[in-house]
Amino acid sequence: EVWEMHPDSREHPGVPKGIVKQMPPWESRIFGGTKRDWWIYLPAQYRAENPAAVMVFQDGNGPRSWAPTVFDNLIARNDMPVTVGVFIEPGGTKAPRDNRSFEYDTLSDQYARFLLEEILPEVEKTVKLRHDAASRAIAGQSSGGICAFTVAWERPNAFSKVISWTGSFTNIAAGDNL
Repeated sequence: EVWEMHPDSREHPGVPKGIVKQMPPWESRIFGGTKRDWWIYLPAQYRAENPAAVMVFQDGNGPRSWAPTVFDNLIARNDMPVTVGVFIEPGGTKAPRDNRSFEYDTLSDQYARFLLEEILPEVEKTVKLRHDAASRAIAGQSSGGICAFTVAWERPNAFSKVISWTGSFTNIAAGDNL
């Protein structure tokens, strides 16, 4: 078999194209001492008078290369609502991403609080987002997948849509308090 890219993953003529903006490195209070890269995708159809749905991607540097094109196509066809994408890398203290396992694999409300108290309020300084759980999605792969699941488990009133690609549903974090 020859794998072919799904048509929704390819740019199409006439489809309005959103923009991806790199945000300044984020220094977290909840994950003290960490700094991370992150990006926001804003669809062409976004209008401030109509708050948008939002989807958060863990290990965001990868999905930010393909998800905006898929969003552009699905939004243009009205197959999904106008949705802002938030692409977040795990934090680091000494090196980029060195806090990944702690942030993603710890079974607590810490990452949900990080999103709800730090990242999404920062996004809302320039973009109006919906606050109902049905309009919020979160996605991740491997440890990012368990992170996505844990966020929705801990805050079902804030996130009700989850994509967990090959989620690491096992105790891979180290330490006595994990």
